[in-house]
Amino acid sequence: MSLRIHYLNGGYCRHLLASIDGRTLRMVKSHAVFLAIEHPELGWIVCDTGYGTRFFEATRGWPYRLYRWATPVSLRGTAASALAAIGVRPDDVRHVIVTHFHADHIGGLGEFTRARIYYHEEALAPLVAGTPFQQTRAAFLPALVPAGLSARSTVIAAKNFAEDVALPFPTYDLFSDGRLKLVVLPGHAPGQVGLEFTSDGVRTLYCADAFWRMEQIVAGVNLPRPVLALQWDGAAYRVTIEKLRELARRKTHRLLACHDEETQRYVTA
Repeated sequence: MSLRIHYLNGGYCRHLLASIDGRTLRMVKSHAVFLAIEHPELGWIVCDTGYGTRFFEATRGWPYRLYRWATPVSLRGTAASALAAIGVRPDDVRHVIVTHFHADHIGGLGEFTRARIYYHEEALAPLVAGTPFQQTRAAFLPALVPAGLSARSTVIAAKNFAEDVALPFPTYDLFSDGRLKLVVLPGHAPGQVGLEFTSDGVRTLYCADAFWRMEQIVAGVNLPRPVLALQWDGAAYRVTIEKLRELARRKTHRLLACHDEETQRYVTA
């Protein structure tokens, strides 16, 4: 049996499209999509958790309030309420994958108290080590990291990722069954990973925030320099984009990204 993937919305922010294409003065929604993955042996796995409901509490103080002002957020509810639409409770989820620790991906992490948490070894430590201003610039809100996270985390070492003939990025077979691979996608955030899986017979690379809109991949749109400068590693981001463009030309994988409008076609709740 293959995986069944459910794409869920976990709130959204609004921003100018010009922040991506450098020219279009139109406000667009950027949905915080997260995945509920039904594994035939392991049951329910969640990848990211959306904004959750604690975003405004986490951005009440200074300088974290700047995050709220820069990207006005509309909360959709808890991750649990989105999962309820497909008949899943947080206690049914025993595995949570964090692609990276930006607030729109970890806002609901605290709801999964019985789950094991998986992330790249470089994903959290550099953010925790930053000053409050550095954390805000990096879209990281420390208040959203659940207490006792390390005790129930499996941190994947960089050395465990290996070259993959099917992808231009290193991968790690998370459950050693070939069904779900973590894929290193550098640049946007420290230790960012995507997911490679096959669902409904289609080989898919879920790219998290390695790109924001498909125009970046198929139409050669590049981020404006000020926005590129806000990425964790702008040079690595550009390399990742070029590799994704080449992968798209090969037509071996369906490419999806968290905030891309095209991903909304697959959203079920």
